[in-house]
Amino acid sequence: MHSVNPAPASARAQRVQLEETRVAMLLDADTCLLANGRQARRAASCLLEPQTGDLVLVGGSAGATCHVLHVLERSGAEAALSVPACRSLALRQANVSVHAVDSLALVSAGEARLMTLTGSLTLQAPNLFVTVAESLVQQARHLIGRAGHCLLDVRHLFKLHAQDALLTAERDIKADAERISMG
Repeated sequence: MHSVNPAPASARAQRVQLEETRVAMLLDADTCLLANGRQARRAASCLLEPQTGDLVLVGGSAGATCHVLHVLERSGAEAALSVPACRSLALRQANVSVHAVDSLALVSAGEARLMTLTGSLTLQAPNLFVTVAESLVQQARHLIGRAGHCLLDVRHLFKLHAQDALLTAERDIKADAERISMG
Protein backbone atom coordinates (compact mmCIF):
# COMPACT_ATOMS: atom_id res chain seq x y z
CA MET A 1 0.00 0.00 0.00
CA HIS A 2 1.20 3.44 -0.91
CA SER A 3 0.06 6.40 1.04
CA VAL A 4 -0.79 9.63 -0.67
CA ASN A 5 0.52 12.78 0.93
CA PRO A 6 -1.96 15.64 0.99
CA ALA A 7 -1.07 18.51 -1.30
CA PRO A 8 0.83 21.36 0.31
CA ALA A 9 -1.10 24.51 1.22
CA SER A 10 0.36 26.43 -1.77
CA ALA A 11 -0.97 23.82 -4.20
CA ARG A 12 -4.40 23.89 -2.57
CA ALA A 13 -4.48 27.68 -3.02
CA GLN A 14 -4.03 27.17 -6.78
CA ARG A 15 -7.17 25.03 -7.09
CA VAL A 16 -9.59 25.99 -9.78
CA GLN A 17 -12.50 28.02 -8.50
CA LEU A 18 -15.88 27.95 -10.23
CA GLU A 19 -18.09 31.01 -10.44
CA GLU A 20 -21.34 32.05 -12.10
CA THR A 21 -21.20 35.47 -13.70
CA ARG A 22 -22.49 37.35 -16.74
CA VAL A 23 -20.69 38.22 -19.97
CA ALA A 24 -20.31 41.99 -20.00
CA MET A 25 -18.67 42.37 -23.42
CA LEU A 26 -17.19 40.27 -26.21
CA LEU A 27 -13.56 41.22 -26.89
CA ASP A 28 -12.98 38.88 -29.82
CA ALA A 29 -14.27 35.53 -31.12
CA ASP A 30 -12.99 33.56 -28.10
CA THR A 31 -12.41 36.15 -25.36
CA CYS A 32 -14.88 38.11 -23.27
CA LEU A 33 -14.96 40.57 -20.38
CA LEU A 34 -16.98 39.27 -17.47
CA ALA A 35 -19.20 41.24 -15.10
CA ASN A 36 -16.69 40.48 -12.30
CA GLY A 37 -14.03 42.43 -14.25
CA ARG A 38 -11.94 39.45 -15.36
CA GLN A 39 -11.20 38.44 -18.92
CA ALA A 40 -12.02 34.86 -19.88
CA ARG A 41 -11.25 32.69 -22.86
CA ARG A 42 -13.79 30.16 -24.05
CA ALA A 43 -12.84 26.57 -23.17
CA ALA A 44 -12.54 24.17 -26.11
CA SER A 45 -15.43 22.13 -24.69
CA CYS A 46 -17.75 25.18 -24.61
CA LEU A 47 -19.27 24.82 -28.08
CA LEU A 48 -22.01 27.42 -27.58
CA GLU A 49 -20.52 30.84 -28.36
CA PRO A 50 -21.13 33.18 -25.40
CA GLN A 51 -23.02 36.42 -26.03
CA THR A 52 -23.22 39.63 -24.05
CA GLY A 53 -25.64 39.13 -21.16
CA ASP A 54 -25.26 35.34 -20.93
CA LEU A 55 -24.96 33.74 -17.51
CA VAL A 56 -21.82 31.59 -17.70
CA LEU A 57 -19.87 29.21 -15.50
CA VAL A 58 -16.21 30.22 -15.38
CA GLY A 59 -13.28 28.43 -13.88
CA GLY A 60 -9.79 29.58 -13.06
CA SER A 61 -7.27 30.08 -10.31
CA ALA A 62 -5.91 33.33 -8.99
CA GLY A 63 -3.54 34.93 -11.49
CA ALA A 64 -4.16 32.24 -14.11
CA THR A 65 -6.20 32.35 -17.27
CA CYS A 66 -9.93 32.20 -16.61
CA HIS A 67 -12.10 30.08 -18.93
CA VAL A 68 -15.80 30.11 -19.80
CA LEU A 69 -16.74 26.48 -19.25
CA HIS A 70 -20.49 26.57 -19.95
CA VAL A 71 -23.21 28.96 -21.00
CA LEU A 72 -25.89 28.45 -18.34
CA GLU A 73 -28.59 30.90 -19.47
CA ARG A 74 -29.23 32.75 -22.70
CA SER A 75 -31.72 35.59 -23.11
CA GLY A 76 -31.34 35.93 -26.90
CA ALA A 77 -33.10 33.80 -29.49
CA GLU A 78 -30.00 33.02 -31.57
CA ALA A 79 -27.19 30.58 -30.83
CA ALA A 80 -23.98 29.75 -32.68
CA LEU A 81 -21.90 26.62 -32.20
CA SER A 82 -18.16 26.49 -32.84
CA VAL A 83 -14.93 25.15 -31.38
CA PRO A 84 -12.49 27.85 -30.24
CA ALA A 85 -9.23 28.10 -32.21
CA CYS A 86 -10.26 25.37 -34.70
CA ARG A 87 -10.63 25.92 -38.44
CA SER A 88 -12.59 22.75 -39.09
CA LEU A 89 -15.49 20.90 -37.48
CA ALA A 90 -16.57 17.33 -38.28
CA LEU A 91 -19.62 15.46 -37.01
CA ARG A 92 -18.98 11.72 -36.91
CA GLN A 93 -21.97 9.59 -36.02
CA ALA A 94 -23.88 6.70 -37.56
CA ASN A 95 -26.91 8.97 -38.07
CA VAL A 96 -27.11 12.76 -38.04
CA SER A 97 -30.37 14.73 -38.31
CA VAL A 98 -30.87 18.47 -38.63
CA HIS A 99 -34.43 19.69 -38.13
CA ALA A 100 -35.57 23.29 -38.67
CA VAL A 101 -39.15 24.43 -38.08
CA ASP A 102 -39.03 27.56 -40.27
CA SER A 103 -35.98 27.50 -42.52
CA LEU A 104 -32.60 25.86 -43.08
CA ALA A 105 -29.67 27.58 -44.78
CA LEU A 106 -26.44 25.84 -45.76
CA VAL A 107 -23.98 28.46 -46.94
CA SER A 108 -20.36 28.23 -48.04
CA ALA A 109 -18.13 31.00 -49.36
CA GLY A 110 -16.08 28.32 -51.13
CA GLU A 111 -17.03 24.87 -52.31
CA ALA A 112 -19.93 22.76 -51.06
CA ARG A 113 -20.60 19.06 -51.60
CA LEU A 114 -23.53 16.82 -50.82
CA MET A 115 -22.57 13.22 -51.44
CA THR A 116 -23.64 9.69 -50.66
CA LEU A 117 -21.32 6.81 -51.45
CA THR A 118 -24.07 4.20 -51.35
CA GLY A 119 -27.82 4.55 -51.25
CA SER A 120 -29.89 7.40 -52.62
CA LEU A 121 -29.95 11.17 -52.38
CA THR A 122 -33.50 12.51 -52.22
CA LEU A 123 -34.59 16.13 -52.67
CA GLN A 124 -38.28 16.66 -52.01
CA ALA A 125 -40.04 20.02 -52.03
CA PRO A 126 -43.12 21.73 -53.46
CA ASN A 127 -40.78 23.90 -55.58
CA LEU A 128 -37.12 23.47 -56.49
CA PHE A 129 -35.15 26.41 -57.88
CA VAL A 130 -31.64 25.91 -59.25
CA THR A 131 -29.55 28.91 -60.30
CA VAL A 132 -26.14 28.34 -61.87
CA ALA A 133 -23.94 31.25 -62.98
CA GLU A 134 -21.67 29.30 -65.34
CA SER A 135 -22.27 25.64 -66.23
CA LEU A 136 -24.68 22.88 -65.22
CA VAL A 137 -23.27 19.44 -65.95
CA GLN A 138 -25.35 16.32 -65.40
CA GLN A 139 -24.01 12.81 -65.90
CA ALA A 140 -26.13 9.71 -65.43
CA ARG A 141 -26.48 6.21 -66.79
CA HIS A 142 -30.24 6.70 -66.97
CA LEU A 143 -32.07 10.04 -66.81
CA ILE A 144 -35.82 9.88 -66.32
CA GLY A 145 -37.97 12.96 -65.99
CA ARG A 146 -41.71 13.35 -65.61
CA ALA A 147 -43.57 16.63 -65.80
CA GLY A 148 -47.05 18.00 -66.37
CA HIS A 149 -45.48 20.67 -68.60
CA CYS A 150 -41.87 21.01 -69.71
CA LEU A 151 -40.75 24.36 -71.09
CA LEU A 152 -37.16 24.80 -72.20
CA ASP A 153 -35.95 28.15 -73.52
CA VAL A 154 -32.49 28.11 -75.09
CA ARG A 155 -31.03 31.41 -76.33
CA HIS A 156 -28.50 30.08 -78.85
CA LEU A 157 -27.91 26.42 -79.72
CA PHE A 158 -30.00 23.43 -78.63
CA LYS A 159 -28.42 20.14 -79.67
CA LEU A 160 -29.86 16.72 -79.05
CA HIS A 161 -27.62 13.85 -80.14
CA ALA A 162 -28.33 10.15 -79.72
CA GLN A 163 -27.70 6.85 -81.42
CA ASP A 164 -31.47 6.55 -81.74
CA ALA A 165 -34.03 9.26 -80.99
CA LEU A 166 -37.77 8.89 -80.69
CA LEU A 167 -40.24 11.76 -80.50
CA THR A 168 -43.92 10.84 -80.08
CA ALA A 169 -47.05 12.80 -79.37
CA GLU A 170 -50.66 11.76 -78.94
CA ARG A 171 -52.00 14.65 -81.05
CA ASP A 172 -49.62 17.08 -82.79
CA ILE A 173 -45.94 17.58 -83.46
CA LYS A 174 -45.15 21.04 -84.70
CA ALA A 175 -41.82 22.19 -86.11
CA ASP A 176 -41.63 25.91 -86.80
CA ALA A 177 -38.46 27.52 -88.12
CA GLU A 178 -37.16 29.79 -90.84
CA ARG A 179 -35.54 26.67 -92.36
CA ILE A 180 -36.07 23.00 -91.55
CA SER A 181 -33.46 20.47 -92.77
CA MET A 182 -34.15 16.77 -92.50
CA GLY A 183 -31.91 13.83 -93.40
